Amino acid sequence: MNYFLFLNHPKGEEVYRVDKEREELLKEHFKRVDTLKTEVVIRGKKYNAIVDYSAFSNLANFDCFKCQDPCCADNPIIYEKITREFILENANEYNKKTKNIDILLENNYSEDEIIDAIENKDCMVPEESVENEISLCTCSFKPNNESILCALHSICLDQNLGAKEIVDIKPIVCSLWPIDIISEEDESVLYITVPDDFTTGFTIEDYYDTPCVNKELSQTATFRRKNPEGFLEDEYVPLIFAYGETLKYSLGEKFYEDVKERLLEENLIFLEELNIKEKQILKK
Repeated sequence: MNYFLFLNHPKGEEVYRVDKEREELLKEHFKRVDTLKTEVVIRGKKYNAIVDYSAFSNLANFDCFKCQDPCCADNPIIYEKITREFILENANEYNKKTKNIDILLENNYSEDEIIDAIENKDCMVPEESVENEISLCTCSFKPNNESILCALHSICLDQNLGAKEIVDIKPIVCSLWPIDIISEEDESVLYITVPDDFTTGFTIEDYYDTPCVNKELSQTATFRRKNPEGFLEDEYVPLIFAYGETLKYSLGEKFYEDVKERLLEENLIFLEELNIKEKQILKK
């Protein structure tokens, strides 16, 4: 089995391969919990999916602007053509945020070499500069001395692009983080869940280190030492709502509606919660 969202990771199998122990934990979990069979559409391709749907009622608060954790710690994918073209079309704004082009110029790369890297290199910079001169994710930037944000997402917001355009331009693993999708080897079935107390033994992200989906962690003194602001308790909402637009455009309208309807049927979420005013993906 594979961590589906990481199949195109620059480090290959060492990242995306699910070991046997985790595979067994996943199978046991999906036998134990109620699941929903549906269809997802990812980058235009249809897949059969089995969804741990109750996990999407878990509370979430994606307060990226106040977070000190380095979620953008490395390049999560060999970048897609649409992302490369977007950066070339917005090179000045991209460089203003990330300083990547300036850094490469300082290290004696020519403009032609920099353009070639954006067009052709896995991480859009020369291999020898990855995680050296260009630390963290190539597309990450720091708007201040605290949080780390996504330059792609930020440029999209600056241009008033909508949720669909943001999802199309960003790597899908980043849009869906920390949702986990694990596939059979032949991709005949995708298993979809969220890190929590029950799944953290096999999900690629550790629930106990992920305040976005762990409200209890966000209230601890240890977390507050690093993050004195943000992650307010009353701003945690069911993940299906916090990521509503993202789910629709990343996994398809059918996935979103099927999961939402099942959660409503079982009173795991409530209609009044549908009135959440601000869509996470469009926050500025």
